[in-house]
Amino acid sequence: MRRFFVLTALLLLPLALAAPAHALDEDDGDGTDSSIPDYVYAGPFEDNSQIPDSLKRTTFKLAGKDTITATTWYTAWNGRTLRLVASYPRYPQKQRLPLVHVFHGAGGRAVCNQTFGNAPGTYGFVVACIDGTGRYARGYSYGSPENLADNAKIVQFLRARLPGLRIDTSRQVAAGGSMGGQEALLFGVKYPAMAQTIVAMDAPIDMSKRFWKLPTIRQRALFQECQGTPYFAPACFAERSPLTFAANLANSNQTLILYWSVNDEISPQEQMPTLARAIHTANPARKFLIRVGNWGHGGAWPPATRNNEWLADAGIAEDGVRADTKHPNGWRIEVDAATDLSDIPSYYPK
Repeated sequence: MRRFFVLTALLLLPLALAAPAHALDEDDGDGTDSSIPDYVYAGPFEDNSQIPDSLKRTTFKLAGKDTITATTWYTAWNGRTLRLVASYPRYPQKQRLPLVHVFHGAGGRAVCNQTFGNAPGTYGFVVACIDGTGRYARGYSYGSPENLADNAKIVQFLRARLPGLRIDTSRQVAAGGSMGGQEALLFGVKYPAMAQTIVAMDAPIDMSKRFWKLPTIRQRALFQECQGTPYFAPACFAERSPLTFAANLANSNQTLILYWSVNDEISPQEQMPTLARAIHTANPARKFLIRVGNWGHGGAWPPATRNNEWLADAGIAEDGVRADTKHPNGWRIEVDAATDLSDIPSYYPK
């Protein structure tokens, strides 16, 4: 009898594998879905964010009248040689400088020098970023523990490649937009001593829910990273969701800054308000800052285009720069025990 059942199962297996894939649906309401995306049957994953290894050399250029950019290299967790970029004031340092540690968006690489322009020289700080690489997808790391561990070595990398750079390790800011904001939050939780301040903009915070709304290439990359959908790999999606660690953020003494836009059509903004409420619920006395505006996805990020308000919030630029911010309108909420976040602005479709 046992042989009969085994033989039957083996005969039916090819039929099961040949069955058409389920249509890709939204989640079932609880953040999970048992359907199998069609691309599982479409052949090997092709990572469109893949880049060749970097040369083991360091170059310098003037990035603004007051700022120098150094492009160098580091050895990633998987042995690859990738880029490390740092921008800093061109004039001799009189004191150690704060470090703004930037995490790039999905599919990106180390381009923090381009988004900061002359700001490091103007306000006196170092900005640094690495190409990064996920477990299976290079630029779509989505909080890969291996990539976070590489980022935790960024001061070590800087000291090895740029030994004349003097960094104040007591003033480190972990910052990013979109996937970069997700990773900045996760980094701040896992490595709090290296992120006294966390800045997250327009970030996904519940990766199980976000998964079903991602464009196909990004969804497929995240599928590879977790080796399954949220239904089949819930632990991986939880590990990569800042919402999982709301209590950690609520009970830390880090400066926490959350930005999102009511006009952001890329990252559905039920995400960031949900995190803000979860942090406030876990510890109502925990003070943190929210800013809600009307920029496009990531629009409040680049200081190179007069978006310096978050630098002021993080204590990197003087407070007066707010008067010249590119996005002066919106809400700025300093959350404390008396704050009511029940009707906090979320998403207003155009």
